[in-house]
Amino acid sequence: MINSHINSMSMYKNNHTKKPSDIPTPLPVCDYLYEILKGYDPKVILDPCAGDKRLTKDFKNATIINYEIKDGTDFFKVCSKINCSLVIMNPPFNGTRPLFPEKFLDHVLNLVGFDTPILMFAPFGFRLNNHKKSERYKKLSSIYPKITTIITLPIDIFDLKTFHSEILIFNGSKLTTPLPPHLMFPESVI
Repeated sequence: MINSHINSMSMYKNNHTKKPSDIPTPLPVCDYLYEILKGYDPKVILDPCAGDKRLTKDFKNATIINYEIKDGTDFFKVCSKINCSLVIMNPPFNGTRPLFPEKFLDHVLNLVGFDTPILMFAPFGFRLNNHKKSERYKKLSSIYPKITTIITLPIDIFDLKTFHSEILIFNGSKLTTPLPPHLMFPESVI
């Protein structure tokens, strides 16, 4: 099991800047992800940091399990296993070490196991800029499921903030039609 000791309430506070710590996923990105995933037809989708639920809005035939601290449902207080066929998440990027996407991924893996397809937004620093002896580098190289697809996003894809981010798909080979190893978010959709 992956260590998931987390102070969940501090996760959603951004005490270092006046910028918002909860930036919604742009609707064109949500629509694009639905288009590339709809053929998979997931039965149960977990979104552990659902925000306004826009990432799962188009999956009408799926049961959606949402957690959102602002709605009074704290994913990090969940201890029982979750049976789902897909995880989609855009965790907050702000905070300290370990990165919040790492905390979310660790807890997701503890609850759903290592075989479920997982789609996760992450800052470049999640996958890159790790030291040889860093814990996350060890997890990425030998513990986490294989990253099967990386979707490159423009630096200014999110409103109000620019940062290097990408979408990582773990276990994409479990999708009905596996995606290629690398996709660029289409310029025509922006």
